[in-house]
Amino acid sequence: MELYERLEQILVKLRPAFSREASFEWFVLLLWGVLLTPQPAGVTSYVNGVGLSEGYYHQALHWFHSSAFSINELCYRWGRWLRGHPYTYRLRGQLVYVGDGIKAAKEGRKMPGVKGLHQESENVQKPTWIRGHYFSALGVLIGAGQALFATPISLKLHDGIVPVEREHSSTLVEKMASLCVAHMVKGSYVLLDAYYASVKVLMPFREHGVHLISRARSTTVARAGYCPRPGKHGPGRPRQWGSKIKLNTLFAPIEDCLMTSVRLYGEAVTVHYQEFRFHWDDADELVLFVLTQMPCGKRMILLSSDINLTGAEVIEAYGWRFKIEVTFRKLFNLLEIIAYQL
Repeated sequence: MELYERLEQILVKLRPAFSREASFEWFVLLLWGVLLTPQPAGVTSYVNGVGLSEGYYHQALHWFHSSAFSINELCYRWGRWLRGHPYTYRLRGQLVYVGDGIKAAKEGRKMPGVKGLHQESENVQKPTWIRGHYFSALGVLIGAGQALFATPISLKLHDGIVPVEREHSSTLVEKMASLCVAHMVKGSYVLLDAYYASVKVLMPFREHGVHLISRARSTTVARAGYCPRPGKHGPGRPRQWGSKIKLNTLFAPIEDCLMTSVRLYGEAVTVHYQEFRFHWDDADELVLFVLTQMPCGKRMILLSSDINLTGAEVIEAYGWRFKIEVTFRKLFNLLEIIAYQL
């Protein structure tokens, strides 16, 4: 089957997201323009890419402001099509999603949504503060042979669009949780960075039956279970938590740990680990903590809201999170998604 025929078959599945046929046809034309144009990203380039004259520029520009479709609905239907793909990668029979946030620096101070952003990165070449846009991204893992790809579902501008006085009730962490819940199916897993390892993420995840696999901060404090004494308790609120447990104090000598060989970033790596199940976000729910040590001495604390996973599965799954970084790089280099003007 020719590539263009396959692409047309996929696009037909997205037709219900458009209330008008003309809007859907413009969507197909502009998408082909994105793929075919050799010029810098822009509406003019897309129109030229499909061989339309300059008289169609204003009609193409109007499409981006059309009320005949919803971006959220379009992303949802695209994600639903990806869920049915025969090569979707699964962990214990469930889909695996990957999420992350990304900051795009912008020079224009009058562009909508541009604001001061703090960059928490170990790369010393990155400035601590930039002005630009913050995106939240979510993708699903798809395998082809021995390779895994994080196919994007949604890349959404999540900060600076709504005035501050109207967005005080929703943080970036909560917005990422809402994005995941909107697209994930019950029982699936999502791989997120330590920035999103938060009670504000785990609470909605538990309500919707989805699981989080993430890295915990080295200062994370868990709680032991509490067994109340029989009979009446004293005045005050009944105790729910047990004693505090600083996870970074539980690392045992590497020779006393379990050992597994997993593939991280395409290479076979030996990892030593320990498994603990403690309370963290809820007095009635347990969280699986996996304390990992590398032969080089590097330590990391991973967590999973699914306590039935093994430590080796959690370690290998978190290694897949790097796939979304590869996706970002491809989107930048091939589609120039950051080369836009508002």
